[in-house]
Amino acid sequence: MTDKKRLYYLDNLKVFLIILVIIHHVGQAYGSTGGSWFYSYPGERVKALGHFFLFNASFFMGLFFFISGYFFPGSFDRHGPRKFIVDKLIRFGIPLIFAFVLMIPILEYVKYLKYVNNINFMGFYIREWFGYAPDKTVHSHIANFAHFWFIEHLLVYSFLYATIGTVVKRFISSKPAFTVRQARLYTIIPYIIILGIITNLMRTVWAFPMDRWIGFLGFIQMEPAHIPQYLSLFILGILAYRWSFLDSITTPRNMFWLLPGMGIFVITIAQLFGAGSQHAFFMWEYREAILYVGVCIGLLAFFKTYFNQTGRMMQVLSENTYGTYILHVPVVVALQYAFDPVRAGAFTLFVIVSILSIPGAFLVSFFVRLIPGVKRIL
Repeated sequence: MTDKKRLYYLDNLKVFLIILVIIHHVGQAYGSTGGSWFYSYPGERVKALGHFFLFNASFFMGLFFFISGYFFPGSFDRHGPRKFIVDKLIRFGIPLIFAFVLMIPILEYVKYLKYVNNINFMGFYIREWFGYAPDKTVHSHIANFAHFWFIEHLLVYSFLYATIGTVVKRFISSKPAFTVRQARLYTIIPYIIILGIITNLMRTVWAFPMDRWIGFLGFIQMEPAHIPQYLSLFILGILAYRWSFLDSITTPRNMFWLLPGMGIFVITIAQLFGAGSQHAFFMWEYREAILYVGVCIGLLAFFKTYFNQTGRMMQVLSENTYGTYILHVPVVVALQYAFDPVRAGAFTLFVIVSILSIPGAFLVSFFVRLIPGVKRIL
């Protein structure tokens, strides 16, 4: 967007979200997590960080998908399908190749050296990363995209959007004169209910609980438990642009959506300590739908009301949000290993590494983007 039309509050919101992502990944080493990480704190972990993970996972990547979806139609309309796809292949495809071929294997190799066995990198790369064994002995196949799953999804969605958009354009010669002037309860509540039902089916009937990752079609890395949220919010982001209803959900009064969103989380945690997990997570998929809808709408309205402006510092930070997402994990892991000899509690190290990782990741992105040609990608 041009400076006059730029939605600064979305830029600022993305900065806030990427900071949450960094802190979330720092916590993977020191808290109670259902996934795996490149470094593990050797002592007792902070169980309370599990609540932080639960809250984050309920909304922050979904909100990233919403914002990404909002900017897809404008890019497609300006560039056309061919240039749109080329641009996305550069922006998403090159980082994916870089991650799969170099960044993630190196991180996994460091983890393998510390926790599994001493092996040279090429041996690890061929026999463990790709699982290729010339002697036909059994070896692990750990190749994955790690946090780049989000980038992979955006690339897949780019191809789907370009295909559908091209087909639709052939039958619709002009933009539909359709706008949604106000987001009303009778449209939001059915969305919450339907998403709760679909998510419940995904996690219980179809047996895809949270933190279970699969390779859909053999190569699309995904966590099916959150796909109904991610995909629906991405589509809603597209519709927010096409139907011009972003302004309607960012009015100041919609900040009050934070109350039910945060309230559900507080009630759940209180029940967890009082009545146990059976009561705390009763009908969790419906609670989670209220949580993420409330927090997403509330944050959009909050940032539109109070942070719809920019300055030099915020401009630099917003320019580096994508680069920071791409590059923050090596920074986080390097600091986690650097503080491994320090005799301190898990929470203390979590705070220290978080404080250092946030500026560190942004600085790495800033300097990497100074390399000629890199800004075209990041």
